[in-house]
Amino acid sequence: MRTRSIVSAILIVLALAPPAFAARTDVIVLRNGDRLTGEVEDMRLGKLQLKTDDAGTVSIEWDKITALTTAAMYEVALRDGTRLLGRLTPGAPGVLQIVAANGSSVAAAMTEIASLDTIKATFLRRIDGSFDLGGSYTKSSGVADVHFDLKATYRRPAYFYGLSFGTNLTRQPDAPETSRYTLQVSYTRARTKTWLVSAFALFEGNEKLGFSFRGTGGLSLDRFLVRSNHAELLVGGGIAAGRERPIDAPAATNVDALIKTNLAVFSYDQRKTRVDFSLLVFPSLNDPGRVRMNAEAKVKREIFHDFFVAVSGYDTFDNRPRAAAARHNDFGAALSFGWTF
Repeated sequence: MRTRSIVSAILIVLALAPPAFAARTDVIVLRNGDRLTGEVEDMRLGKLQLKTDDAGTVSIEWDKITALTTAAMYEVALRDGTRLLGRLTPGAPGVLQIVAANGSSVAAAMTEIASLDTIKATFLRRIDGSFDLGGSYTKSSGVADVHFDLKATYRRPAYFYGLSFGTNLTRQPDAPETSRYTLQVSYTRARTKTWLVSAFALFEGNEKLGFSFRGTGGLSLDRFLVRSNHAELLVGGGIAAGRERPIDAPAATNVDALIKTNLAVFSYDQRKTRVDFSLLVFPSLNDPGRVRMNAEAKVKREIFHDFFVAVSGYDTFDNRPRAAAARHNDFGAALSFGWTF
């Protein structure tokens, strides 16, 4: 009798509890006519993540999808910064209907949708980024070099925060150890479909260029010249100011104009590939004729799920460094391995 009661209680609990393997009811229709069933996790940078029972989580290029139906509510961000909440259902060709909880709906062209996120997404799930580590050692010369790079972005429909940190440490016999680092934090807000306002703080140290610390704050007006599911090109201009601490000279103030460019090209066929290039140019306003430049480039290729190999390079230039014995140019390259999150 007791055993029968226990069994009955277990059956009641199982009936009331959510099933451990709930049916995945989101439906995706591809351009070739294939239909996939699963659970949509999110869509960012032209890539939709679909969790399936048989194939695990798969990545699908957004422009290969013709229709999408979801059971859950999603936060939909359009390229002009508009935010919509609702379930997704097919509309006219190339259009999705975002159906709100009260039954009202809004039509949105699929080409205008920048991202999808579950409404209950946690803070950590809204962060995109990567970190990688590399290094080299030459026995004959005794030169060792270590490279580390971290990038993270917290995204919301109308704005995002960015963090970027990179450093190189070089050690060699009979010579002092040299190091270089850059740390940048930024805030960007969309004003229209293509125009943005950005503010950033940049902290640097580069002994080869003759300064132990340089802090710069900047404000710029930016515009997307290209923004598709495979590429983004952003250009901007503004003003910047900060303080610099040269190695053999008194600290000085910099007031500069600002020119910036960011390019990202990405592909998700089979293995993910991404190319990034960024450029900051600082023509001096309080020291006419002086020009500083920071450039970075990276090519990443996925090895297996979310792990990648990267080739990166940097170039830091100052045509008129404040330290007398400083170089005008410092550049380097690295092969590294990392993880995308």
